[in-house]
Amino acid sequence: MNRRTLLKSAGLLPLVAAADSMAAPAAARKRSVRFAYIGDTHITAETKPMEHVAKCFHHLQNQADKPAFILHGGDTIMDALGQDRDKVQKQWDAWNTVVKADNSLPIEYCIGNHDVWGYEQAKTDPQYGKKWALDQMKLNERYRSFDRNGWHFIVLDSVQLTPENKWYTGHIDPEQLAWLKADLAKTNSKTPILLMSHIPIVSATVFYDKSNIKNGNWQIPGSWNHTDAAELIELFYQYPNVKTALSGHMHLLDRVDYNGVAYMCNGAVSGNWWTNDTYHQTKAGYALMDLYDDGTVERTYLQYI
Repeated sequence: MNRRTLLKSAGLLPLVAAADSMAAPAAARKRSVRFAYIGDTHITAETKPMEHVAKCFHHLQNQADKPAFILHGGDTIMDALGQDRDKVQKQWDAWNTVVKADNSLPIEYCIGNHDVWGYEQAKTDPQYGKKWALDQMKLNERYRSFDRNGWHFIVLDSVQLTPENKWYTGHIDPEQLAWLKADLAKTNSKTPILLMSHIPIVSATVFYDKSNIKNGNWQIPGSWNHTDAAELIELFYQYPNVKTALSGHMHLLDRVDYNGVAYMCNGAVSGNWWTNDTYHQTKAGYALMDLYDDGTVERTYLQYI
């Protein structure tokens, strides 16, 4: 893979963007930081995923108004939940190869369901569960917070395995909820907050599949949306400085503004899991996120191929 060639060609790629915002007048605010959201990269050791992830990295780094860092929304690799050690290792090796060759920006990671090693016969292995993903992402904890350019970032672990460790639901566990409450309470009330969870907390994307209508009622899978959404909505309502909550997982693009929080699901770099570049109505892509000092957020979704 020729890094120089890709960097030159990135500027020639079609720049197809979808922008959304609920912005204050430009004169009344100042941009705090721009970062790139990428998610659901689902990389494998095959040529197409590796080349396209590299193109995505080059596309975002070649922007005239360059992002300061990358936030990865989870599902870095294609799947670890149902694979043996050798297949999982090849996927992480592919990811690390592309990152080393084609990316120069810091990456802040969030764990996705496909990043979790859930292979049934591996339960005696110390890398079983989320440990392997944390090691690859160079993370000490599965959830955390950090500050950047006047904003407070909270990264949640929204993937909780079912007792048999073969499937998952979207929510945060009691230990994490207690930590989240404490983190919100100690953050200055004037500091705007961005949350990130792989599985959406609130999203309109869960209504794309009409097969989930049973006897005239919607039945939304617990693996698609946070099952503790009502509790989190009430918690966020106590903190008006919670401004946005980003997610991935659904491979679809939406924005839901509720109680002053902008919930954004941000498409997928892999599109339809690499079978084509469109999943339902969303093209494969990534988002440029602009955060402002007044707590407003602007997103521009870009196609990189």
